[in-house]
Amino acid sequence: MSKRIISIILICILAIGTVALLSACTGLFPTAGTTAAGDTAAATTEPPTGWRAIFANYGTWIWLAVLAVAFYFLLIRPQRMRSKKAQDLMGNLRRGDEIVTIGGFFGRIKDVREDSIIITIAGGVDVKIAKSAISRVVTSQGSVDTQNKIQ
Repeated sequence: MSKRIISIILICILAIGTVALLSACTGLFPTAGTTAAGDTAAATTEPPTGWRAIFANYGTWIWLAVLAVAFYFLLIRPQRMRSKKAQDLMGNLRRGDEIVTIGGFFGRIKDVREDSIIITIAGGVDVKIAKSAISRVVTSQGSVDTQNKIQ
């Protein structure tokens, strides 16, 4: 997820929190009908209306919903996207592809098996590695194939 989207989500959450805090906490401050000595008999108490009523009744649930949405967009969704990219990368490996492992070794795929592959890293040097140890696929011209790069 891009930094711009994350910053927009965080700004929205902060703005909603500020509005909720200001509208829900206005009952904490004395109004013109109350006296400084605490004489509340002269003051008329009205039940909250509008936004105050909503936050008074459902404030906790609203915050839980906001947190659930934030967790989804900031944690769960990006992890699912990374996992899907990794699965696509491992599923599309073919013999002859040039790869880079997570250890930094460059090699060419010699054989693809169920959970592992055999790569040639130098003339006559074959190494068996797990498919999950592949960082990215490199094209034959030496440029990085951005479609298959795991972030």
